[in-house]
Amino acid sequence: MNIQLMQATPDHLGTIMDVYLRCKKDLDEKGLLQWNDHYPSREYFEEEMINGNLYVFMIDETIAGSATLNEWQSPEWSEIPWRFANEWVIHALFLDPLQQGNGLGKVFMERCEELARERGFGSIRLDAYSRNTGANYLFKKLGYEYRGSVYFTSKPEGHQEYRCYEKALAL
Repeated sequence: MNIQLMQATPDHLGTIMDVYLRCKKDLDEKGLLQWNDHYPSREYFEEEMINGNLYVFMIDETIAGSATLNEWQSPEWSEIPWRFANEWVIHALFLDPLQQGNGLGKVFMERCEELARERGFGSIRLDAYSRNTGANYLFKKLGYEYRGSVYFTSKPEGHQEYRCYEKALAL
């Protein structure tokens, strides 16, 4: 199995959207309202691709997932007691539901960490929807430390809490 993490190109956008919409449908059916029609959107993915921040997780030439990797942090995160500096941030991470449950989420995260190290970053920060037990479990299992919660008022009532995590990377 050939697995790689690479920068997205315009040719990838249609498939990224297809995989994202499968993920969103799967989450919505489970009552996990972490994404809406505004974020992430095709326009979001296009902008992040143009900025060089959109990556695809490829398995044997097939897009299995995507993530935005950059240095931008949500203003809500300013109250979080972060421990590490020189951070890279993961946003809008998703893995095709058809690929979930066989350890590929762990591999995807490890590839993000490897790329962060290659780029000279010393830590990774991210947040996860509080009710997404699978994502929260994965991040804890991979050594990410919970730093506190933020609340996004743009989300539906009862679906606003996101748990912030951080992990130091050995360079």
